[in-house]
Amino acid sequence: MVRHNWILQAFQESGIVFEDNSDPDFEFNSLVKEVQSLAKKVHWKSASRKLKKLVSHFGQASSDPREIPEEVFTSVLRAYMQDRLHGARAAEPARRAMEEMVANGYSVPVDIANFCIKESMGYEQDGTHEGFGGIDTALAMLAAVEVSENPPAILDDTYEKLITTMAKEGSLDDSLQLLREFVVEKSSTPSLKLFSDVALACVDGVNDPEKVMTSLAYLKAAGYDLDTIASTTDGREILAAGVIAAEKMDNIGLGLRFLTAASKAEGCAPDKGDDLVASLSPASQRACTIIHRRAINKAVEDNSWKLAVKLLDLMLERGLKPSPSVWRNVVTCCAKNEKSRKATALLLDWVRIDW
Repeated sequence: MVRHNWILQAFQESGIVFEDNSDPDFEFNSLVKEVQSLAKKVHWKSASRKLKKLVSHFGQASSDPREIPEEVFTSVLRAYMQDRLHGARAAEPARRAMEEMVANGYSVPVDIANFCIKESMGYEQDGTHEGFGGIDTALAMLAAVEVSENPPAILDDTYEKLITTMAKEGSLDDSLQLLREFVVEKSSTPSLKLFSDVALACVDGVNDPEKVMTSLAYLKAAGYDLDTIASTTDGREILAAGVIAAEKMDNIGLGLRFLTAASKAEGCAPDKGDDLVASLSPASQRACTIIHRRAINKAVEDNSWKLAVKLLDLMLERGLKPSPSVWRNVVTCCAKNEKSRKATALLLDWVRIDW
């Protein structure tokens, strides 16, 4: 240190002056070029590290803030896209780049925003892909782009993947809230597949079948008619979820209404829509059987033999097997009302079907 001071003093005494003529923007320009070069080569990891360094040294929160060109962010994000976020491993870097891009006053392009949000979600726990990305990352991206001055249009398929992933992961309340925003506030018409995924996820949440009814309310708000949707597999899955939920709620009339709606659908030949709904899964078959049994027993209690017989016929038409107690109750009801021919015919049917 002493020698250093002596040298400086010697230079001053001899009149030698040092001037720093280096370019103050050299490091900034060098980092910008390096980031863009790496992004062009799709070296997304190196580009991500250099972008992080650029933002750290010259970002809005740095001691020397500069205006980072928009192309720097878009080139890095497109490098992520070309590698399909590398199985969501680039999801977090993409989120940070999008947030920093918005913080610099830029808008994220529509194709980049939608692609990154969708590809950040997988099919494992919390919507991750081998532990990378996930629902939280996707929602953070969505929140980032929505607060920009000119928010990009979030496409329907992006919303649908978000809602479906959240529902399957178990975040039913958040999924239904986003579905409501999608249908009511944005006036969109989601696909039946989305409603099917949400309804079936709600059925798995056995403690609150009311959520299925909420999803069906949004289905009607989107413009779908329950009497026609059974012509597709997704529509039948929706109605089956409704029947299962109605059985859990002990709402006999609602369960039968769903089956009646299924029976009105065209395009199910040679079968009928209600038959297909009832046989869709063991859970739907069980729910349909229980609902018919309860409805028949209620008709017997009210001494309404015609209704009891009609419900029994429907039960058989829908491929459901009545229990011996159901047969016995209907036959007994007919006999009490002195309908011996009908009671005899039912007894013969009972024997024929059981054998």
